[in-house]
Amino acid sequence: MRYTKCKGCFLILTFLAAVLFSSCLSRVEKQDNELKSGSEKFSLVSEISSDQKSPFYIDFSEYPSERDSLPIGVFDSGTGGLTVLNAIIRLDAFDNRTHEQGSDGIPDFVSEKFIYLGDKANMPYGRYPSEGKTDFLRELIIKDVRFLLADKYSISPEEKSPTGEKQPVKAVVIACNTATAYGFELVERILKEWGLDMKAIGIIDAGAREAVELYDTDKKDAVAVFATEGTCRSMGYPRSLKKYFSEKGIKGVDILQQPCFGLAGAVDGDPAYIVADAAGVRGSGLYQGPGLGHPAYAIDLSLWEEYHFDTGDGLLLEKDEEGDIITVELNSVENYIKYYVTSLAAKALERGETGKIRSVVLGCTHYPLFEQEFRDHFLFLRTVDEKYRDIIAEDIRIIDPAEAEAVSLYLYLKEKNLFGRNKNSESRFFLSVPNPLLDFNRINSSGEFPVDYKYGREINHSSLYVKRVPLQKEWLPEALLLKLKSSLPDIYALLFNEN
Repeated sequence: MRYTKCKGCFLILTFLAAVLFSSCLSRVEKQDNELKSGSEKFSLVSEISSDQKSPFYIDFSEYPSERDSLPIGVFDSGTGGLTVLNAIIRLDAFDNRTHEQGSDGIPDFVSEKFIYLGDKANMPYGRYPSEGKTDFLRELIIKDVRFLLADKYSISPEEKSPTGEKQPVKAVVIACNTATAYGFELVERILKEWGLDMKAIGIIDAGAREAVELYDTDKKDAVAVFATEGTCRSMGYPRSLKKYFSEKGIKGVDILQQPCFGLAGAVDGDPAYIVADAAGVRGSGLYQGPGLGHPAYAIDLSLWEEYHFDTGDGLLLEKDEEGDIITVELNSVENYIKYYVTSLAAKALERGETGKIRSVVLGCTHYPLFEQEFRDHFLFLRTVDEKYRDIIAEDIRIIDPAEAEAVSLYLYLKEKNLFGRNKNSESRFFLSVPNPLLDFNRINSSGEFPVDYKYGREINHSSLYVKRVPLQKEWLPEALLLKLKSSLPDIYALLFNEN
């Protein structure tokens, strides 16, 4: 009898273990499928290559076989990828005659032209994974690549069918960190399925490799990564950093991630996160950024001194009759940066035994436009309290992964003998804007997709949600134009033919 009971218990335990193992295996498989989503899930992939009635169709049998004279394609979720393009056109790490490593005083890509696409209408990409829309993000990435490979564009949003002519590209540079994290393998796969001998160049591995080069001991150090929610959720940077630290034989370096919800959108002037002429607080229905009651990104009044927010139009406050703050809305890029740098430092202190932060990876293409603001606030925190000096190095290094990605692109052109005889001034720039001709498209008074609509769409609908049109000043907020002109003068000149 005792044996029978034990045998029954054993069977029950075996059954429960099997169920638990199956559940764990299911979760692992689900996560694996999430990271390595196959192209067969997206009807758009075959539609592009085989459905001649589709607005996305490309006849790849006609794709140029001689490609050295073609432009290089670069895409991003918005204008942030212009920092990557800037790093590319300014790179001087090789001898242009021999193509061997070593500066020769001449930009390495001086004889190249580029096609740039910023998917501004659908940004920020980093929010799609947290909204449960990772596959829709991947579909957007497929459409971005498809545009670079196509030979047409829309002259204006009101144009029914694209009539503008452009060249297809000879290489695809994924400037966006989130797009690299969730779409790099998919892009590589669909390029092969479409029969194109072409490489995609991603940014995450390049940035991680550069960061690791700064470390050469086993002392307790740390590296901080600022990125979008989606990039952080993918764990792309921690995986790459750990891989390169391991290859270098370095142990004990802490990796700190800070998702920067809304920062990329604020840089691009998305009204969900920033409005230059806001008269006062806008309320949760319109404002989506960090706030006192935000469930994930709450502003902590006990850290008010550490935040050191700029006042005026960049900080919108509401107070009660006693003068206590009851509403806070960030309304400047600088204040977003101060919030997230402070949040990362505060979490590092709570965690305890954190190594000193010696390098900071800006894991979103929008952030390098404000590299100095990141550095300045880290150094400000060192002045607030000795506890911050214990976790922040005085000579903290800010890393923009773009230069490392530029090197990867150059090596690819060398491998394939694809160097051109063009001019940077022949480059062309495009942005996506909501398609006003699509009947069911929802477009608000600011000319943007409402947040619930933007993140509520599903895959496998052959809909032209957006039009890809030439980038013009009218599509960009004044503050961003001024920042581009001051921080990326060479790119600004190319954008608006001010050579």
